[in-house]
Amino acid sequence: MDPSIPRTGTHMPQWVVHYANACGQLDGWTERVSEAISEARYRAEQVLAPISLDVVVQVWPGQVIDCMGFVGYAPTGTMMQLTLDPGNANFDSNMGEPFERMVAHELHHVMRWRGPGYGQTLGEALVSEGLAGHFCRLLYGSAPEPWESALSGNELIDCAMRAKERWSEHAYRHGEWFFGQGPLPRWAGYSLGYALVERHLKQHTGEDAASLVHEPAASFYVHLPD
Repeated sequence: MDPSIPRTGTHMPQWVVHYANACGQLDGWTERVSEAISEARYRAEQVLAPISLDVVVQVWPGQVIDCMGFVGYAPTGTMMQLTLDPGNANFDSNMGEPFERMVAHELHHVMRWRGPGYGQTLGEALVSEGLAGHFCRLLYGSAPEPWESALSGNELIDCAMRAKERWSEHAYRHGEWFFGQGPLPRWAGYSLGYALVERHLKQHTGEDAASLVHEPAASFYVHLPD
């Protein structure tokens, strides 16, 4: 059996949370983390089918989104990683709904891995990030995150023009498009992805980020801002 494919059977879906805490760096935080994970899971399961999932929680000082104090990563359809930095000045104040939204964001990536995958091209990555952002909005009614609203109108149009030319490229530089490691504005890919999914949703009012979790990226190309 392919180990990348989740096993099916009669067992109830379960989330197993693994705390990497041999050195005690998460002492005093595990209860709040657990509550946030449970709340995000509950909300998600109102609109998506329950799944089994491993959640790895670790501390890695300095390797987080500075304005949040944490960061998430979903590399497969069976696991997500939540990296925390309790020493970050913004960590404590974000350990409520903002942390829950991060869990929800990564869960959408997990679910997309079980369909078309996160993606290997620029267009696929833009759509995966945009859908995950709108999934949080669906569950929480939240405003765009800072990385989803980081572009001015002119910057958005400029990035959209570049994306049209490189939509199907496999050799795109992820760090350049999403993390500001190049000439593009920081978080350009997140903001552009959020905008193009928003345009799609406005024209398809019966759909949402949950129903579109496995939608091919090609469906969104026509919605690039211009």
